[in-house]
Amino acid sequence: MDLHDLTGYLIHRTDVKLTNYFTKKLKPYGVTPEQWSIISILDDQRGTTQKELVEAIDKNQTTIVRMVHSMEKKGLVKRIFNEQDRRSHYLFLTEKGAETKKTISPAVKDAHLFVTRQLSNEEVDQLKTLLNKVYHTPC
Repeated sequence: MDLHDLTGYLIHRTDVKLTNYFTKKLKPYGVTPEQWSIISILDDQRGTTQKELVEAIDKNQTTIVRMVHSMEKKGLVKRIFNEQDRRSHYLFLTEKGAETKKTISPAVKDAHLFVTRQLSNEEVDQLKTLLNKVYHTPC
């Protein structure tokens, strides 16, 4: 079977290309694509636990802890102890994090539109459906 016929290779190749493009677009803001995934989920009003974040962005607990620690140093995220369970924290965007989210959101939308510009809205929806179907197929 030819390499370019393998779905996994095509998905990986596309992921690398899009991640590199997105990294360049986020660089002026001092944020990585992985950090953007956290910023996009967190809020400045509603707390999110690290466990919820692990599930939302599909990263392991150790990676999330490292990323959150780095984002705390940048002043984007704050942790507040859970009053019911002192072993867990609620994560919030700081004022700076909320402002960063607001500032970066248009650039993220522009990047999405740019990389999907050769696809119709229907094709984008179909692509998302198919990628989610592949993702949720047990391996």
